Amino acid sequence: MKRVLAVGDVNLDLLLTGLDRLPAAEEESLARGLEFLVGGQTATVARALARLGLAVRFAGRVGDDDYGRLALRELSAAHVDTGSLIVDPALRTGVTVVLSTGAERAYATYAGSAAEARHGDVTEDSLAWADHLHVGSYYLQAALRPQLPELLREARRRGRSTSLDPGWDPSGRWGQEIRDLLPLVDLFLPNQAEATAISGEQAPEKALAALSALASPDAVVVVKMGAAGCLAGNRAEAWRCPAFRVNVVEVTSAGDVFGAGFLYGFLGGWNLPEAARFASACGALAVQRPGSGGIVAGLRQVQEFLASRQEEAVPIKLIQEADIESEPR
Repeated sequence: MKRVLAVGDVNLDLLLTGLDRLPAAEEESLARGLEFLVGGQTATVARALARLGLAVRFAGRVGDDDYGRLALRELSAAHVDTGSLIVDPALRTGVTVVLSTGAERAYATYAGSAAEARHGDVTEDSLAWADHLHVGSYYLQAALRPQLPELLREARRRGRSTSLDPGWDPSGRWGQEIRDLLPLVDLFLPNQAEATAISGEQAPEKALAALSALASPDAVVVVKMGAAGCLAGNRAEAWRCPAFRVNVVEVTSAGDVFGAGFLYGFLGGWNLPEAARFASACGALAVQRPGSGGIVAGLRQVQEFLASRQEEAVPIKLIQEADIESEPR
């Protein structure tokens, strides 16, 4: 069983669902549903990996408050080791308000403790224990960002593989620092908007190629594209995997569940199309369940879903530049 150390954010999601449309300034929209759920990119990936059967340890911070205690309970219930999750009485646990129509979302976040994970929170024991280091929500990690290059180098020196999900840059700057990190990352997991912003390329296929060129030769870049599926590649090959057709209930955090699915395949040594299709199945199962806690129930459920959809979401290899730039078939 592979062991994953997840470092980053955990927060409370206040999810308002069933809006007819997202409100504009000075407008009010009525929600049909209300949920309080434990979220955060890193925490969602950690829970999904644990439910897929991997050993997962979480390093980060929560406040000494009801929201922090809820986060601890939920992570523990998903069999995530929270021994390295620090309860900091000087902080308040972060909260994200999610407005969702089902198809569209808007977010407002009080980062609080979610932005306070630090290199020092990652103990010698945790790095020695782990086979893989995953860092989520790079742009949210104000305290960790300056120290992240050294943490990734330390993991590499120990022979650990690494993955990074950038998340959205609220400042809109999309600076050079994250591009400088790519040679230290074995698996990079941006969504389409993030990939195009970081690479400076508007077409997702060109963004994939540009990011792969910045990364190490064997590194994998995955561009998550929601209902359009995903692109996955490295310097040698690229694949497009369509999404499964399912009844979509709620898309919040489905991309994070997808990322966990791809990471599961990556750690298993699968090839790119196998990992992409498995990840797509994880995402498809997540969107059929309400709430940002819509995490796959377990490996067997994903396997059964794939077995029932053998002719669907078949990955397509992109061989030449003309193929990479063409529309999905």
